[in-house]
Amino acid sequence: MNEDRVLTMAKNALKLANIIRYENGHEILDVSLLRTIPDGEIMRYRNVGKSTIEKIQEIRKSIEWV
Repeated sequence: MNEDRVLTMAKNALKLANIIRYENGHEILDVSLLRTIPDGEIMRYRNVGKSTIEKIQEIRKSIEWV
């Protein structure tokens, strides 16, 4: 699957889960919610599959230092 498409689908899933939201014109990433939300809860959203969950797990790993 196209890497850009998977990243877009992962970003949309995070928006639906309210992990990515907009406040005062800024895009906010809720890192604590990203770490604690189970993959099963994200799987309930539309167009979320195995590749999307794998991309979200990569995002989690990339921000472990925060």
